[in-house]
Amino acid sequence: MPRFTYRAKDQSFQMVEGVIEADSEAAALSRLGGEGVFPIAIAEVGAAVSSPLGILPRRISPRTLAYATQQLADLLGGGLPLLGALTLLAKQTEQLALQRVIESLADAVRSGGSLSSAMEAHPRVFPSLYRSMVRAGEAGGGLEQALNRLAELGEAEAELRSRLLSASAYPLFVFCFAILICLFLMAYVIPTLSMVIVESGQVLPLPTRVVLAVSALFTHWWWALGLGLVGAAWSARQWYAIPSGKAIVDRTLLGLPVFGDFVRRRETARLARNLGVMVGQGVPILQSLEVVSSNIANATLRQAIDRVRQAVLDGSSLAASLSQTKEFPVFVSNMVAVGEESGAVDAALLKVAATYERELDRTLRTLTTILEPVLLVAVGGVVMFIVLAMLLPVFQLGIGVQ
Repeated sequence: MPRFTYRAKDQSFQMVEGVIEADSEAAALSRLGGEGVFPIAIAEVGAAVSSPLGILPRRISPRTLAYATQQLADLLGGGLPLLGALTLLAKQTEQLALQRVIESLADAVRSGGSLSSAMEAHPRVFPSLYRSMVRAGEAGGGLEQALNRLAELGEAEAELRSRLLSASAYPLFVFCFAILICLFLMAYVIPTLSMVIVESGQVLPLPTRVVLAVSALFTHWWWALGLGLVGAAWSARQWYAIPSGKAIVDRTLLGLPVFGDFVRRRETARLARNLGVMVGQGVPILQSLEVVSSNIANATLRQAIDRVRQAVLDGSSLAASLSQTKEFPVFVSNMVAVGEESGAVDAALLKVAATYERELDRTLRTLTTILEPVLLVAVGGVVMFIVLAMLLPVFQLGIGVQ
């Protein structure tokens, strides 16, 4: 039977939260009303929260979650029990969406449940890797250590994402600015000049005819272009959503000269760090591989991890299984082999992650340095072509007059 989380006001107008089982959302609302509480928000476990007031919670960023995780670990390290730590953390959390989630966790723990089982009611906030780490920490009596490792992992992932966004901000700005300039020229400047050029009655050069045709397309058929772009984007998104389409796109991305190597290294760094943290926390290797596979964005590399898991299940070593896939650099399998011999696979994986993260940082700086002048030259070239195409008839007219 489906389970629904809810927030409601009781008869004394106090806020209450909980989980209820019902056949449907309407049945859950009816049952809550019969118990004398007035629902404010209700959602099926695993689905987005729906609110009668139309107030949707903001998305919880990985950095915010990592910060809250570190705070919870510090509170537990200070001697507070889990329930007290969750209650105090909820009070000092400023983001409303995260505060509601923590209050829900506290209610579940107060009812006798474990922290990991309470997190299963919020899969969009706590991914499978997070829940598995917490479950392993609870089983081994090292919840504080597990939370510390999760905070470090979340902070590292957020830092890498921040560097990617920072590196792409300027090229993206130049690209968008170039598009705006071209649209302005094609939709306003060229139509104004075209009347003078056409009235001259001379034979127009090919570049001028191309620019005028493109300008006419923008001015008279802009709605068709807009519909075409929206339709193409929607079709591409639908195609990418199916497994076969995503597999083709992800395989193509890995085959690109520079970008493919960058994607492979980024996913390898994520794989190594996540797997190293989970193995170091005591999560079984088969479960760790299953969880890590779900956190790999590229479908081709995710299938490779699934093959690695099956090979390990059949009795192969992790290093040999990684080498057989041919999808990961030789350095990864060599380091894992050294870790297996010394009994420190987690440390070897974390070294691999640190190495590739440093390489990613250097690659980002190099690509940014190269891309900036390339974009500027490309933008200047396009604008210069448009300007020269419109000046050629003027030059011909001047020569004809002489």
